[in-house]
Amino acid sequence: MRVRAPHSSLLSFLATSSVVEGTLKWMNVTRPTPNVPLAPVPLPESGAARDGAEIVKQLTGLSRSSMSGGEGARLDLVKVIELEGELWEPEGMVRLAGGDVGRNDRARGPVEVDEEGNGDGERFWVSAGEYTIPTEKYPDGKWIDGTDRSAGAGFAHFVVFDGRGKRLGDWVVSEEGELEYHNGGIDFDGRHIWATLAQYRPNSTATVVRVDPVSMEMEKAFKVADHQGGIVHDVHNGTLTTLGWGGRVARRWDLVKNEMIWKGETGGGTGKGDQARLDKRSEVDHDGEFNEPQSTIVNPSHWIDYQDCKSLGTVDGKHLMLCSGIATLAPGTDVGGLAIVEVERMVPLWEVPFMERTGLVPWMEEETHVEGSIRRKSVLMTKNPMDVAVVGGRVRLYFAPEEGRSRIFVCEVCEG
Repeated sequence: MRVRAPHSSLLSFLATSSVVEGTLKWMNVTRPTPNVPLAPVPLPESGAARDGAEIVKQLTGLSRSSMSGGEGARLDLVKVIELEGELWEPEGMVRLAGGDVGRNDRARGPVEVDEEGNGDGERFWVSAGEYTIPTEKYPDGKWIDGTDRSAGAGFAHFVVFDGRGKRLGDWVVSEEGELEYHNGGIDFDGRHIWATLAQYRPNSTATVVRVDPVSMEMEKAFKVADHQGGIVHDVHNGTLTTLGWGGRVARRWDLVKNEMIWKGETGGGTGKGDQARLDKRSEVDHDGEFNEPQSTIVNPSHWIDYQDCKSLGTVDGKHLMLCSGIATLAPGTDVGGLAIVEVERMVPLWEVPFMERTGLVPWMEEETHVEGSIRRKSVLMTKNPMDVAVVGGRVRLYFAPEEGRSRIFVCEVCEG
């Protein structure tokens, strides 16, 4: 991968909310600057779903050969964003850009971040896990109550940054002692951020939730009798797809048929389609019962374990998603990659290795950056969260692979 230089008093509070049955009834948020909004208003469309065809066109120009320096399209590193504060283990990420992000930005005039990518008007929502007690595998390979390890303990977070990495909010969405503290991959549909809160072990349980990033409301939609670590919402056909441990098994949920969500136009933005009825008790769980998906699909690919996926909507009649991830082939041998997947069959239509790792950035030679990079473990770019957008006509991929103190690495597809 070539590197291209880019163009030249904490407030903590508790609140109570009960908008609908199933809505999170407590809130634990830290916001250093409470007057700075956490999302653009109005919310943008889902850029990945809106621009799915262009994303597929540009990404499929990448090949194993071109990614290794051969002829053809390539990924250039164009920007690195230092994220302020502790991020524990980031799991999923969505970039919200455009609209009006409040009084502090109005003096700069209309937000043009979709074309400039300069940080004005950008918000990065990152799902993260704070793990206070590690899980431990049971001795002698034993499985107890259907799983192979202890529950561990921790907290699920949504952490919000602006486009320059300034920390705007830290929302803890699980309570102390809850088993479901793993906040996995996330997807934005133009109105809500969808996420899964799960136990941090296979063959366990999870709760599917959706978050309104403007009103800061989280609604619990339904429960799943297995760990769920990824999620995509296809507003074109009103389906939700959740991914199990390592992305080995997918579950599809017909949210329109079950009257659990609206079916909208491209992007599913505010006011499009009919609003959900989240209080339909036969389909939306409030009493601890598990829901059954419309279908379960075994992932036929064994190339990588998907870490974070984004819906690309419908392209050439196929419902697609973009996934990133890693796999350990042998001790000390990890591989990273990207895949465009046909959601209904979980069949990858395109896969490419992406072995680039974090480390020093050539154009950033400030002492603080060098020292910080030396202290950080070099990891594969696709280890944790990923998002995708079209900026200035070019596809950009956003990665935040590092644990603890993290950075967002912005890579752009460039013609060879």
